[in-house]
Amino acid sequence: MAFVDARYWYLAKLYICFFVGTIVLLALTRLVVFMLFFLAATVNAIIIYLLVSLAAAGGFLALFFACVTTIYIGALGVFVSAFQSQLMAFSFEKTGPLSVAVFVISTATISAIIAVLIATSWIGFFWTMWLATKKSVGLAKHSLTVTRSTLSAYSSAQHVRSRHEA
Repeated sequence: MAFVDARYWYLAKLYICFFVGTIVLLALTRLVVFMLFFLAATVNAIIIYLLVSLAAAGGFLALFFACVTTIYIGALGVFVSAFQSQLMAFSFEKTGPLSVAVFVISTATISAIIAVLIATSWIGFFWTMWLATKKSVGLAKHSLTVTRSTLSAYSSAQHVRSRHEA
């Protein structure tokens, strides 16, 4: 009878280990799936943040171009009013200074727009590279810290084990 009881408890322990292991495995699987969704949501939030930042920079750029256009139209108005007498007596020989003024203002405006586009794109590029580098260095430092602490704990455990064996 004692043999049956021992075998019964052995099977009961086996079933308990199997069911507990299955439950733990399912819980860990759910945890891993949750962490993957959490990681995807975090990456998505970072990408959306960068896109919103670029959109805000684009809005400021649009305001700048609106101001430059206003200045351009105002400067043309000033030159037109300054050469109004020449425009009244319109002839191709007498509009030389007005043509030069319009050409200079147009060239300066277009050059400013191109320069601002190039400058903002380079600033955005370097800012993005700085953020990526900063995050990569932080991740590398964290990884090295975890590795160092793991190796330290492992070597300490080995040292304690070797002392107990001796």
